[in-house]
Amino acid sequence: MYQTLQPLIGCCYRVDRKSVGLLYETISILTNIAFNTLQKNAFMNALFDVKDKVVILSGHQGRMGVSLADCLVQEGAIVLLLGSCPEEGRALVEAMILKGGEAAFFEVDPSDAFGLLQVQEDIMLEYGRIDALVYELEGLPNMTMASCSCGLLDVTPPTPCQSTNNWLENALLTIRTFLKPMLRQQEGSIVFLLDYPQTRRRVSECTHTQVLRDVTVLTKALAGELVQRFGSTYRVNTLMVGNDNPVQFNPENLQGTLHFLISEASLAMTGNIVLVDEGFHIFADNATLTTEFV
Repeated sequence: MYQTLQPLIGCCYRVDRKSVGLLYETISILTNIAFNTLQKNAFMNALFDVKDKVVILSGHQGRMGVSLADCLVQEGAIVLLLGSCPEEGRALVEAMILKGGEAAFFEVDPSDAFGLLQVQEDIMLEYGRIDALVYELEGLPNMTMASCSCGLLDVTPPTPCQSTNNWLENALLTIRTFLKPMLRQQEGSIVFLLDYPQTRRRVSECTHTQVLRDVTVLTKALAGELVQRFGSTYRVNTLMVGNDNPVQFNPENLQGTLHFLISEASLAMTGNIVLVDEGFHIFADNATLTTEFV
């Protein structure tokens, strides 16, 4: 900058020393502004940075999970897929690696406690940490929380929390297994993914309001249990997407939201449902606001 302004400074010096002083003062102010801006940008980048974070993707792995995994890999995260279909899983991983990302696939039955533990140990041996677990729900979280005589993390089949399928027990088993390294690290993020249009295809009688209510119960219950038992450095949030018009749903529109939930920018968030439905919930209850002016 000085070299650029040197001719101008020389010109000012020949004309008026006071002008030179004002010019130097202006340059100093601009330099401080630029430095502070760079510091703020670096801070914001660090908040949203997911580079080298080890992210586990488990559960249903439908269109939403695959799209989001691809996004995380491109942002520098290490994505580890868990599933029982090796052909599909390895094909997804190969596609991510071809794009320059780091990813791996681990074949495991989600109902096999020993198999999940072995995968967890292999991951810790290879990568040394687990920063986030992203679990794509494959069913309706129809839970009767009042009948739970123990915490969700203590539930083992047969469970007092009744669900419509064993997918819920599989989800809790996966969470318990991969929560252990997070506890040793004293921090971690768990994110549920719920694709409402896909859920509605499997459970035709469910409604948007019902699914939202049930997944809210599950998210808040698990988040509350983690806070009470282990502290506030563990987060549980849900990204629920879609509405009654599946044609409008684009998985790529969710990439930034999941990025936020995994990054340090969401450290103060837990027990939240992030609803991405293109405004459908605004009109679901026909809410109106009446304002009276005196």
